[in-house]
Amino acid sequence: MLDVDALLDRLVETYGGEGNLHKLSSQVQLWDVVALTSNRHGTDVRALEAPDRLRVQLIYPDKREVRIINGSASFAGFGGEPEAAVGRPQSDAMRLQLMRMYSPLVLRDKRDALSIEVEDGNYVLTLFEHGVRADYLVNSKTWRIEKVTGGLAINGQEFRFVTEYSDFAFRDGVLVHQRENKFAGATNTAILQLRQIMLGKKISDGHFSPNYTSSEREDQPL
Repeated sequence: MLDVDALLDRLVETYGGEGNLHKLSSQVQLWDVVALTSNRHGTDVRALEAPDRLRVQLIYPDKREVRIINGSASFAGFGGEPEAAVGRPQSDAMRLQLMRMYSPLVLRDKRDALSIEVEDGNYVLTLFEHGVRADYLVNSKTWRIEKVTGGLAINGQEFRFVTEYSDFAFRDGVLVHQRENKFAGATNTAILQLRQIMLGKKISDGHFSPNYTSSEREDQPL
C-alpha cells in the first residue's frame, strides 16, 4: 500500500510531471453541458487561478448563473442580476467545485490535510477544507483521479455529490479528463464534454471580483 506522499508522486508523474502541471495553475475551460433533469443544453466556462480563485459561468438559453470564489469570499449572481456575497450552504457547494479542480500539485501542497484509504483495490485521498469534504478516487492501475465525491451538510442533513471523470487525453503536456458525469445523491444530473481548454492563461485579478466588466472577458468562449 502506498502512503500519501508516494501516491501524490504517482499522480504528479501520471498527469505530466511537475514542470507541465504548473500550467494548470492558471487556466480557462469551456464545457458543453447537458442538464439531464430538464433536458437543457448549455455551456460551462471556468476560469481558475490556483489555489483559491475560481469563476464559473453557466449559460443556458433561458438561464445564466455566475459563481465566484476569491480566497475565503464567495459570490453568486443569477439571471443577469448583480453578483452578491453568499453564505453556506451555497458557498460550500462552490468550494467543492474548486476542490474538484485541484491539480496534483495543489493536493501535494495540502499534504498535511490529506488522509488515504484503500477502497475496492483503489486509493481514496480525503481532504477536509473550510468544512467541506472531498474524496478523490485514484485508480490503482492507471493512477488517474476517476471520481470525486463531495460531502455537504445542508439543513442538518449530509448530501453527497459525485463527479465521474473519463475520456482522458494529454493537452499541452498535461493529462486532463474531457468528460464529466455528475450525480446528486442517486440522481444523474448532468453530462459535460470538454470543448476547449487554455492552460497557463493569464487572468486579470478583477475577473474574480463580483460584477467585473471588461472588454476582454476571460469567461467568454475561447
